[in-house]
Amino acid sequence: MSKLNLLILDANVIIYLHDIGIWDSFIKTCDIHLPDTVVEEAAFFDDRDETRHYIDLSDDISKARINTFTVPLSELVEFQNQFDTLYFDQLDPGELEALAYLCKSPNELLISSGDAIVYRVLGRLNKGNQGISLEEILTKVGLKQSHLPRQFTKLFRESLTHQGFQDLMAGRGLK
Repeated sequence: MSKLNLLILDANVIIYLHDIGIWDSFIKTCDIHLPDTVVEEAAFFDDRDETRHYIDLSDDISKARINTFTVPLSELVEFQNQFDTLYFDQLDPGELEALAYLCKSPNELLISSGDAIVYRVLGRLNKGNQGISLEEILTKVGLKQSHLPRQFTKLFRESLTHQGFQDLMAGRGLK
């Protein structure tokens, strides 16, 4: 099976994959690209018993199992400044860096998140085809999980992408 190529993940996806114990299998099936801010944000998670588990991606990075990138500050500011407060106030640094990179890249990248704003931005920028839910990824790579939290489902992604597209049609979201 070939790898799912050029996939950018948000911190909440990385944390969830570590929490359910399939991170190592996942990175064998996907060509993953992470913003440096997401690497920093995905530092730990607390399990159901409230035990803290630390996430160290440095070995995956040094052995090129995942790739990282940094978007120059000027490009982040330019990307962020196009949005009004409807969108601007909801973007965290990792999402901002991932979306700015995705929108500037000449490659057809995919992004996965558990945050509504990511899919709304994609819909608003008419790039909804570049969003992919964790559910869709896991199905494509043969790691399907039952009972994923709602924010990782195809239905969640489609609904939020549609909201962003409605904002595009109504002229909302950009300055």
